Amino acid sequence: TRLRWYFRCRICQHKLESKEKHKEMPEEKEKAGKDSNKGWNVVRGEFISVNSACMSCSCPRCPKGLSPSAHLADGTTDLILIKKCSRMNFFRHLFRHTNKQDQFDHSFVEVHRVKKFHFQPKVDSPEDQSYHPEKTACGPKFSNPKISNYSTAVSSWTCDGEILHHAAIQVSVQHQLIRLFARGIEEQQ
Repeated sequence: TRLRWYFRCRICQHKLESKEKHKEMPEEKEKAGKDSNKGWNVVRGEFISVNSACMSCSCPRCPKGLSPSAHLADGTTDLILIKKCSRMNFFRHLFRHTNKQDQFDHSFVEVHRVKKFHFQPKVDSPEDQSYHPEKTACGPKFSNPKISNYSTAVSSWTCDGEILHHAAIQVSVQHQLIRLFARGIEEQQ
């Protein structure tokens, strides 16, 4: 099934209502709820691609999008991990984006729905492990040139087409932080 965004969407309305209820919650209950979700799910391995999509990103060439069930206003992002595989298998995965087949139905593809994630590149040599990131307003700044260099040997990131100059990143979804004034599909459900 194809998930499309509609004006006055049920998911958006439900999330907006739950956000308003969350604002009314006493601070003690809010703190207790936050403390119970301390655990991180750690995934280690070699990946040829790590993608994050908070909306389906569908288009005429990719009818189901990068992540078909992602929704712009649900407060999550789909973290798509493509483990190291042959070029042919990676091509098969990419080709499935152009047709109706499930692009996640491969043993080397993992999808996790998350509210936040942290990516730390693998450090091989002992001298690489001695780096200490400097904190800046925009996040950590790495003084080690092997880590801060965004060569493909370590990793590189793009965000909406812009190259990020840090290999280690932290991403968190801010649920309905901004109000969109542009409108998409306006059919009624």
